Amino acid sequence: MLKTALEEKIKLKDIQVKVLSCRPIQGNGIVVKTKPPEMLEKLKTTIMKDLTFRDKCQVYIPKPRVPHIIIFDIPPQDGDQAAHENNFILQLKESNELTDQEIKVVFKKKGRGSLQNWTLAMQPKHYQEIKDKKRLRCGFNSYRFKEFLKPLRCFGCYRFDHLKRNCRETKLTCTKCTVNHDPKGCTKPHPICRNCVLYNKSTNLKVRADHQGRPEGGANGATSQGPALDSAKFIKRFFILFKKFFQPTFM
Repeated sequence: MLKTALEEKIKLKDIQVKVLSCRPIQGNGIVVKTKPPEMLEKLKTTIMKDLTFRDKCQVYIPKPRVPHIIIFDIPPQDGDQAAHENNFILQLKESNELTDQEIKVVFKKKGRGSLQNWTLAMQPKHYQEIKDKKRLRCGFNSYRFKEFLKPLRCFGCYRFDHLKRNCRETKLTCTKCTVNHDPKGCTKPHPICRNCVLYNKSTNLKVRADHQGRPEGGANGATSQGPALDSAKFIKRFFILFKKFFQPTFM
């Protein structure tokens, strides 16, 4: 077992690393959390210097999630959109005393009437400064906003947490039954949700999976072939787990 091997080879006291928790995950891996987080790099270096582990395991220190917010009902403007975005962000920083140089517009969507909803990315430190506010000032205006949470999703394998361009699947995945074949020739009588099947395997729960992994036919992901799990609840559950366990992974 990887945890046992690490405990035998690496003496945490000698390298002055304090581990808060260590738990197993799928793929014979473990997740380690240290105090403080800066100790992770020291632990990673120690592991990779050991010849026993260097060729047999991989060590990942994930980047912290970049917070996103959605600002509602921004009036559109004609002309240079890049200049409009830069001016809006500059006013936003000045009005809310934000020094973050990394605030940027990720994308825009249609809002009420002719208005737009903008999704912005910013550093965690500055998100903490504004998260409890009800509105953001911007020059002579103020706007409603909230944290924007939407998981990455691959439309190749229909799993969450990565995009199609980064997908490791090399074969076509059926959108109906999750087997590697063309969905046009699928003979399964009912759809099967790949994400719920994987969720059940990882949690030993029995969430219903007799619905498609790709929502069709309704806002809640219902299909004509069978009942569906409310996709909003699934995404909420996904983020609860994602936030709770977003810690370094050792494999």
